[in-house]
Amino acid sequence: MQPITKIFKKRLKSTNLYADKLVSSGRLKESAWIRTDDQFAGKGQGDHAWVSEPGKNLTGSLVLFPQGLSGSDQFVISMVLSLAAADFLELFLDNVSIKWPNDLYAGNRKIGGILIETAVMGSSVKYAVLGIGLNINQTIFPSDLPNPVSLTLLSGTTFVLDELEDLFLESFRNRYRMIEQNQLTLIRQEYLKRLYRFREFAPYHSGGKWFRAKITGISHFGHLVLEDENGKVREFAFQEVDFIY
Repeated sequence: MQPITKIFKKRLKSTNLYADKLVSSGRLKESAWIRTDDQFAGKGQGDHAWVSEPGKNLTGSLVLFPQGLSGSDQFVISMVLSLAAADFLELFLDNVSIKWPNDLYAGNRKIGGILIETAVMGSSVKYAVLGIGLNINQTIFPSDLPNPVSLTLLSGTTFVLDELEDLFLESFRNRYRMIEQNQLTLIRQEYLKRLYRFREFAPYHSGGKWFRAKITGISHFGHLVLEDENGKVREFAFQEVDFIY
């Protein structure tokens, strides 16, 4: 892939919002990585916010201009970034998985999250903004977060963020080549291998009902495919089903 320009800002409301402004205004036309030490209003999935202690974590956004990627294949970008983040975390940890659609888990605890926003022109992806937050050196989290953890809590080591940034970007470059080489089927296979609770019966909640089911796949459009204990198979879009712990 083309070289990734690194942009650092000490404090930003949201790296995704800043990236989108740069692209929309025409000031950014090539791949870039925008990182901040203090993202004070970071966006999470849906209506959720991403909470991060200033100067402790790896928070930023990748801006990409994919060539020839169909809009119907845009979930591939999410899978590639999730795989790259998992590769990076596995340099330090065991038992790393991806919780659908794109949270990063160490065991049963959340260590990172991803928010991807794409702009489609015609039938192709024009550009994508890939926001990511990875818990690195933070040791105290808000009490309302259900299961957070960080690299420091798991390893007992304090990390240098600038060094980790380069390792993460290298992991991403390695995975993004799979898109450039049109290895979309392999990307989906590897994503499933890393998927949290894949083929394990576990409790879920949807439409006011609780049920047990196992993940059997991901649809072409990124929907979660669940098979319940009676053999019934259903697909769920994001926020249509909740994982129960």
